[in-house]
Amino acid sequence: MLNFPTEQQPTARIIFQSHDHYQVIFNDRSVHQATLTGRLQIGDDLPVIGDFVSGQLYDQDKFLITALLPRQTLLTRSSGQQKQVVAANITTVFVTMSLNADFSVSRVERYLTLAWDSGASPVIVLTKADLEPDLLAARQLELAEIAFGVPIITTTNTDPTAIKAELLAYLTPTTTAIFVGSSGVGKSTLLNIVAMQQLQATKASRANDGKGRHTTTARHLYYLANGAALIDSPGLRGVGVASSTTTAATQNFPDITELARLCRFNDCQHRSEPGCAVQAAITAGSLNPKRLTDYHRLTREIEYATMNSRQITAAKIKRMVGNKKNLRRH
Repeated sequence: MLNFPTEQQPTARIIFQSHDHYQVIFNDRSVHQATLTGRLQIGDDLPVIGDFVSGQLYDQDKFLITALLPRQTLLTRSSGQQKQVVAANITTVFVTMSLNADFSVSRVERYLTLAWDSGASPVIVLTKADLEPDLLAARQLELAEIAFGVPIITTTNTDPTAIKAELLAYLTPTTTAIFVGSSGVGKSTLLNIVAMQQLQATKASRANDGKGRHTTTARHLYYLANGAALIDSPGLRGVGVASSTTTAATQNFPDITELARLCRFNDCQHRSEPGCAVQAAITAGSLNPKRLTDYHRLTREIEYATMNSRQITAAKIKRMVGNKKNLRRH
């Protein structure tokens, strides 16, 4: 049995969505095609994969979605000036990145921010460790320096048994997890290993650079034998932060947040102000200057997330003028 909310109307969960085409699963694991009522179709908040919905069966095997049930978490990203909802009711985000040319600490920081902002817990999954064994220790250290307690799983293409054991430790019967990451990092392969069947098609890495090949074209939610739900998703070309608050950035940069409390001025921007504890840590070599660069970039993006182009321009001018005023005042 699946852990569905109790409603008077039949309750289902969305496991696939593409434009106006939906598939839902019931508590007995029966799957049905579904459509939205006209009221939901013209609403601002469309159901997405992972949502629980209520409605009624018709034509024996079809389901009419009449209501969207309250969400516990919502994973979103920014695409241009638009906020894109990725999935709902997620408890665990597997931030998936390969050890080869795809590796980027800055991108991991952004994925972690998306995960924290959604209300889910992130887990970093470093794949294809057997392709670059000489880089493994250094890469793990780089991730540990920015992860701050986030679990890091390292997988190889040669040991599916170990992969299954590592991932299942985070996939309890009440878990809904999603793989996020670039195309070709092995998300579908991990799904197939955990499910012990070929749920998604996969392709071998390219011989010239070891990069994986894009195979997944739409998000799909699968239930595993133990009751956990797992979503495979297409590779994200951009990892834009859609949050309008700084909470996620604070969780993702606790080192800078703690140092900022020691700054002489409460409005310190950690640039050229006197008595800046963050700049002092960089000078002393205890803080990587790239961390501060990434922090500034992310907080700017969070600030701009809900602005139009004119407001963004005004905010940039205000920041430049404000920095000069603060420097003169201090």
